[in-house]
Amino acid sequence: MQNDKPEAEIAPLFSPRSLRLIKLSILVMTVLIAAGLVALVIGMKQQADKLFAKKAREIQTLSYALSEGTAFKGVHIGEAGAIWIEGRRSDGRIELIELAEDSAPRRHIILEQRN
Repeated sequence: MQNDKPEAEIAPLFSPRSLRLIKLSILVMTVLIAAGLVALVIGMKQQADKLFAKKAREIQTLSYALSEGTAFKGVHIGEAGAIWIEGRRSDGRIELIELAEDSAPRRHIILEQRN
């Protein structure tokens, strides 16, 4: 006499009330996951728009001429976003021009070598 109960009398694993609660919780979790994915996509789109707008804003064309007879040697980035343009004059002196963030020249320096 191991198991006297017939198969029909064995109690189900979940009651009907438990099954309804499980289905409801699955539905709620599915809605939350879908809402989270939508919020993630919207947030990524907004961040991408900010980055592209910032990138477009950073592109500038600066135009400044060195003295006549001066050969361009290089560009250096200084403090606070200033740009230094370096050139070598035909007489061997070094010419430096500092451009501010608004591309206005701040300083014009000519370095001379003394013997």
